Amino acid sequence: MAYASFFIISALFFFQVWINLGIFPVVWPDEVLFFSPALSFVTNGHLQTDVLNGLIPGMESKTLWMPPVYLLFSGLSLSIFPDTLTTVRIANVIIVYTTAVGFYWLLRRESLSEFASQIAFASILWEPLLFRFGTAARMEGLTAFFFIASLLFATNKDKLKQWYVFLAGVTLSLSFLSHPIGASFGLVTLFLVWRNFGLKSLPWFFVGGILPILCWLYYIHPNWDWFEIQFGAQLTRKRNLLETFTLIDKVKVFSFGFGFPKFRLIIILTELTTLTFISYQLFKQFRKLDQKWILFWIWILSILISLYTSSEGWYVFHILFPLAFGMALLCESKTVSSKLAFAGILLSLFALLYTNHIHWYKTDSKQILESHFQHLEMSLANSKSVYLQALPDPYFTLRKNRPDMNILEFIPGELDIPSEAYIQTIKSRDSFVFYDDQLINHVIKDYLKKSSWEREEWEIPVPSNHWLHYKTIVYTKK
Repeated sequence: MAYASFFIISALFFFQVWINLGIFPVVWPDEVLFFSPALSFVTNGHLQTDVLNGLIPGMESKTLWMPPVYLLFSGLSLSIFPDTLTTVRIANVIIVYTTAVGFYWLLRRESLSEFASQIAFASILWEPLLFRFGTAARMEGLTAFFFIASLLFATNKDKLKQWYVFLAGVTLSLSFLSHPIGASFGLVTLFLVWRNFGLKSLPWFFVGGILPILCWLYYIHPNWDWFEIQFGAQLTRKRNLLETFTLIDKVKVFSFGFGFPKFRLIIILTELTTLTFISYQLFKQFRKLDQKWILFWIWILSILISLYTSSEGWYVFHILFPLAFGMALLCESKTVSSKLAFAGILLSLFALLYTNHIHWYKTDSKQILESHFQHLEMSLANSKSVYLQALPDPYFTLRKNRPDMNILEFIPGELDIPSEAYIQTIKSRDSFVFYDDQLINHVIKDYLKKSSWEREEWEIPVPSNHWLHYKTIVYTKK
């Protein structure tokens, strides 16, 4: 029965991927920004971000605004399979599924029952947020993969203890080098290393963690000035988001990707409240908490603090794992609260059915997307150089159908970079595509006002709760 349920959970996950891959999640500019250096690495051996050439200093030679592990991973997949977005997304799907399986093994090692562990497994793989953010061609899946790998090494008590501690440090470092948010997971791995191997093992852990970072610093150091501009602008943006986003804004960012977000928030709050009460009762009874409960609280609090400071919807993907861990603990509690785990899974299933109903029964999303891109291509028929800030992003369609067109992507996150660095490149564009007037870079907005442009605007004809519900604004030279 255990194998059968494991197969059913997995089969539903892969079926959901199969019917949506290539259409959903919608193509984000982020995917283009990470695809470009990965493809460059395959073709010429350098991590150049060609779609930012002339927009951010140094991008035509070196990509330093993000650590390189995910870019190298994507490049590896593109070197074996066709150089398409689908290739990278399939690679991410495999990584996400492998991570979920690794998480299942971790729970079993933490003495959770097979039933509770499979509840957690399903809680991850059936949540719509996973399909929205985890299967896109970004680094969330790989970051989680290396983090879970570090936890598995930190809980492996076989003979080669020092090597497992060392590898726990290496894989945690690789998680950070996939995306800096991996650094916020360090306390979780450190706790397991200390618990299972003692204080004397920590030097091995830190040596393992430092070595990959030293390799990254070696890659950076010849071009430190570019790194300060590219990576420093990202840090400035994070600080600005922290200062300007209200608590309500942060809750909206947090809940955006979940299926039925209001109900999901209620379930999450109920789960955390119940787990807090059970933890209190256990501590009151035994004067201490079981190690797996301590692990849960370190994990969930680390993620929540990180999400509060980052204010990025993509990163909410990482909370799926400790929330699923919490559902497994509720299942083990053998109280009425254990039913909450089933309510969470049912909500995910209903959300999947609902999104599929909206996307494939009420509308033919593939036909709508193709029609939208055809409309856009017609609008850009006479264009030779375009600046894109569009959702869904037409980059891959234009790259295939218009190989003569020079395509640049939006300045990531509209970073605070001096306009002198990119204004001449902006002036070289004969067309611009946006999806929101309010998000247009102020320098570009001023430039558009000073010149003569044809403006066209339309909305993709879908319901308001459809994942393709975006506006398109096209400026072309008269």
